[in-house]
Amino acid sequence: MKLSETYQRYALGLAKARAGKAGRPGRRSALLGRLARLGVKGWPERMTLRTGELPRGCVPCLKGRGSNVSLTTLCSRECFFCFNPLPRADDLSVHGRAAGSIKEAGSILARLAPASVGISGGEPLLFPDRVLALAREIRKRLPRAWIDLYTNGDPLTRAMLEELKAAGVGSLRLNLAANGYDLAPVRLALPSFPDLAVEIPVIPGHEARLRRMALGLASLGARHLILHELFCSGPNEERLRKAGLLKGSAPVLPPGLTWAGVGSSSELCLRLLAWALKRKLELGLYYCSTGTQQWIAENALKSGNGGLGGRSRHGRA
Repeated sequence: MKLSETYQRYALGLAKARAGKAGRPGRRSALLGRLARLGVKGWPERMTLRTGELPRGCVPCLKGRGSNVSLTTLCSRECFFCFNPLPRADDLSVHGRAAGSIKEAGSILARLAPASVGISGGEPLLFPDRVLALAREIRKRLPRAWIDLYTNGDPLTRAMLEELKAAGVGSLRLNLAANGYDLAPVRLALPSFPDLAVEIPVIPGHEARLRRMALGLASLGARHLILHELFCSGPNEERLRKAGLLKGSAPVLPPGLTWAGVGSSSELCLRLLAWALKRKLELGLYYCSTGTQQWIAENALKSGNGGLGGRSRHGRA
């Protein structure tokens, strides 16, 4: 099966690990101890931590039963944290494998038989007709699979939301880091998708803004906020340096992954979890770390599902 050139550098873990500085284990251990006392849920040994229930699409993903379809890498925005390869390309791939059509994408997914599928990019809703066709194809081939659509929310309309729901999309993953944490897409989408999740890279220096966003999400009745480290990979390394978020050597790439989390971002994720637990925030926070994603990939291989694994495409919406 042909591998998409756009994704071959990272989708199947083909990059070589690079030497880099370790994080601050003492500080991180102290934060983990505090989280344990506050009653955090999950698996601290792989940094899979949550304050509430998991989003539905994450449950099979954590079992190595998730997959992803990248509809396009074209996007309506140019986020500094995005690590899609440049130049952007309007190509279709399924879990890193090139697909020439929606039907071929459906055929690949049928062979992989995932329990959850993320439709991502780029911004997939630049091409709403393709998204609808793909959702219908997935629903036809995998009637029980859960479908999440990753988007920055820019193209959403009420009519489009109802079309997406009718086509079989189960929920949305909204990247509000792309729009400066504007809650407007959440307000618009919640009536149609009450189980939607906001999924973001956690940017060091944005702690106050992230807390305000979380409080706003809770007041709207949103249920899920998914946190990832700010990832460093070849395509975005220089932009992270220019933003002052990466100094010295690039982070060490974990085995099986071609991106690594910025250490200060990981610490901020832990602080946000502790803050949410202390406030008894009804919004559930879930920290899906690089350790989580590495574990998912390893679990998929051990279970004989080597074609599957993680499906998160945050930072690409």
